Order: sequence, then C-alpha cells, then structure tokens
Amino acid sequence: MRLEDQVAIVTGASRGIGEAIALAFAREGADLILAARTLADLERVAQKVEMLGRRAIVIETDITDETAVKQMIQRGHEALGKIDILVNNAGVTMFRPVRGIHLDIWERMMAVNLRGPFLCTKHVWRIMQKQGGGVIVNIGSTAGSRTYPHIGAYSASKWGLTGFTKVCAEEGKPDNIRVNIVNPGRVRTAMRDYHFVDDSAPILEADDIVGSVIFLASDDARYVYGQIIEIEHPGPPRK
Repeated sequence: MRLEDQVAIVTGASRGIGEAIALAFAREGADLILAARTLADLERVAQKVEMLGRRAIVIETDITDETAVKQMIQRGHEALGKIDILVNNAGVTMFRPVRGIHLDIWERMMAVNLRGPFLCTKHVWRIMQKQGGGVIVNIGSTAGSRTYPHIGAYSASKWGLTGFTKVCAEEGKPDNIRVNIVNPGRVRTAMRDYHFVDDSAPILEADDIVGSVIFLASDDARYVYGQIIEIEHPGPPRK
C-alpha cells in the first residue's frame, strides 16, 4: 500500500471527487480527516472508510472561514497525531457569460476555489514543516490551464489556483513539502449535473481522477514539484 499509515486531509470529501479520493486513500492504507459542509454525507463517507479498516475523523468545515479551517486542522492533528497529506478538493462552479456574472457569484468562486485552498495550505504548512515534510495536492480544472467561454469566474479561480500551486511548490522545496495540481476535464458529479446539461459526449468519472492523486501523494512522486497533471476523456474511438 502506497500510503500506509499516512494521515490525509481531504476537503470536499462528502461526495464526488473528494469521496472517491478519500476511499482510494483508505484502500492505500491512509487514515482520513474528512472536511466539508454537509455532516451527514461526511459521516456516510467515514463509515465507508472505516469498513476499509482505516480511521476517519469527520469535521464539518467551511473552508472559506479561517477560524473554521484552523480548528479543523488542529482537531484532526490532535486526533490522529500528524498530517502528511492535504488534498484541496472542495470547489464550486457556475456556467454564465461574463456580462451576467453577479458580484456575489464572483466572490463565492474566489472564496471557495482560491481562498479555501490558500487557508488550508497556510495552516497545515507549519505542521508539515515541523514533521520534516508533507504533500499538498490541489484539485483544479482544465479551465485553470485552458480557456473556455461562459465560465469566467470559475476559470479565473482555477487559473489562480494553478499559479498558487506553482509558487507553493517553490516555497516548499526547502521544507520538503511537495505541492502539485491535478486538472481534470469534465467529470460526472452531482455538482456538475446541477449546473450543466450535457450531451452524450464522453465524460470522466470521479474514480478516473484518483490514480494521479495517489501518485502525487506517494513516494513515487518524491521529486515531483509544481507539476500540472491534466486528465481528460479522449472522446469516442474512431469507427
């Protein structure tokens, strides 16, 4: 198991990509600190983690609130004794042309998709530094390395997350803290289903993301810093 006896925080762990990552980490031997805003869903995921033989700490958290983030990290650290991995997965999206983006939507995108990863990274950094190192994996989007219409606020937040990842990777080298980002394309999740009406084009599943995240979290990527891994469905095969 590539993550045996590691302790990982996964934000947005209550469903979708976050749930898939948490369960994959448990199968690889990690204990989990599960953070999200929906307690009932977190408890459901925690039960699955425990059925895999690993420990799970459930902490209802608003990652846009600095006090809540500090408390989440402190509680998780006290309960499990260390924090080896942080996966900044929580995010929100919205499909709207720039001319129709309300200021509150713009600010919500920046708060969840950019301020949240910043706060979690900031407050886990010192713990990892004292431990002699750690791993941070940010979950971005291909909208953070390419351009698409009608997702201006979302794209701006994810481009920001890509830049933030690059800076943290450089700052992390002296502290043995590795920081990288996984940028998926379209993924079938409840959040996407709520906001988008898709045609029959192929789409990724949440489980398609976890292999790259496990790789970056493991010693297999011990010399990988500041890299962008894009994951995108290639489309239907040629006939």
